[in-house]
Amino acid sequence: MTNTIFHNKEFEINGISVPDFELKSGNLIRIYIPSVRIIKFDLTIESIKHLQKINANLPWAKNYSQNSFSEHLFPLTVKKYLIKKMKIDEQDASRIADELEVGLNDKFERIGFINRKALIIKAHFEKSNSIIIDYYGVSAIGIKKLERIVNSEIEKGKTGIAFDLLEYMEEKEPYENIERIKITVPNTVYI
Repeated sequence: MTNTIFHNKEFEINGISVPDFELKSGNLIRIYIPSVRIIKFDLTIESIKHLQKINANLPWAKNYSQNSFSEHLFPLTVKKYLIKKMKIDEQDASRIADELEVGLNDKFERIGFINRKALIIKAHFEKSNSIIIDYYGVSAIGIKKLERIVNSEIEKGKTGIAFDLLEYMEEKEPYENIERIKITVPNTVYI
């Protein structure tokens, strides 16, 4: 049985419509957006901001980069990221690292883009039953790994909204629990 977690009413950003949808437990909404950027406007980021404004319980599993001076002097490890940044207990941090086959003492910046993205997604799913994901910058091989990780969480009854580029959309979604929304510019929406 699926429960409705969140109902999004159709909204418009800069003349581009994002349709009505229901986020249900055990399902993933995958929104495909064309790679059109207008000066100071990114449809994905603006859509994420909108969704978070109407539902504060939808954290974005966005890429994390080490910016502080102390992080450059003392590079972040997988363990520090999970325990200090994400506030996950040590036992769960160890389990997540094992599941992703990365070491707790590995340097966060050195585990590779896909492993960092996977770690961020797993950490957010550990803290929340519903998250927002973006697949931007992920290779064709990397996307398969991330899709498996996300699907394993969705099968546990969790849910998410994933954003991806329209030009990378495959003919069929890899899992049955994914609802596809395709947005084209200007103003054509396919569900």
